[in-house]
Amino acid sequence: VQDAVGHDPLIVRKSGDDMMSELSGKKALLKELIKRLHAGANLEEVKREFQGPLRLVTPTEIAQIEEELIKEGMPKEEIQRMCDLHLAVFQESLEREQTLAPAGHPIHILMTEHTLLLRFAEELRGVAGEIRGAARPEAASAAMARLNTLVGQFKASSSHYLREENVLFPYLEKHGITQPPAIMWMEHDKIREIEKGLYGVVDAGATAGWQAFANGLAQAATALAEMLGSHFYKENNILFPTSLRVMG
Repeated sequence: VQDAVGHDPLIVRKSGDDMMSELSGKKALLKELIKRLHAGANLEEVKREFQGPLRLVTPTEIAQIEEELIKEGMPKEEIQRMCDLHLAVFQESLEREQTLAPAGHPIHILMTEHTLLLRFAEELRGVAGEIRGAARPEAASAAMARLNTLVGQFKASSSHYLREENVLFPYLEKHGITQPPAIMWMEHDKIREIEKGLYGVVDAGATAGWQAFANGLAQAATALAEMLGSHFYKENNILFPTSLRVMG
């Protein structure tokens, strides 16, 4: 049975106030979770306790919660430091949502570049391992050649971060989403710092000794791969879905 406008009267619909109240309650719960993590609560215990509510969390809500925490006085550096904890807790919820953007869409292009850069980072780690396992430079000539090619790829990738900073981030800020882009920009600077260290190791070469060079290269390669993996996961699963909703 339907009413005059085609509604089923047996279905109880939530009012706008009810929906706002539900959203407010969910945000309050999740903000409490984040604050408890910040205070040093055990991650696995928090995950078990909040498992039910977390199933309903969307990337947009995560971005909004971070925004509110910063407005309440929590430093950006603390939010950034906790991001890995956030992701560990929210992972099940995040991975249910696929960011679907058609080929040619700016978000699709950025995500494709993420895939390529992660591939380069893993290859760099492999090359660093080969070099570390070589007793002398002559035994690693092929790996050294590949290393130089990969360094060139990472130097060229600077445009990826600039496009986000000069186009995507200002667009989000214009629509009231300010803190997630600010946190991602902080991580861009950290990526640049790690890459600068990598380039320094490569430019110095084995002047300080082959083993010291190989060890420094392995450390830089590992740091870069871990940073890119964490950063791109956040963008793919939180920032970009939020961006797509804003873009409509």
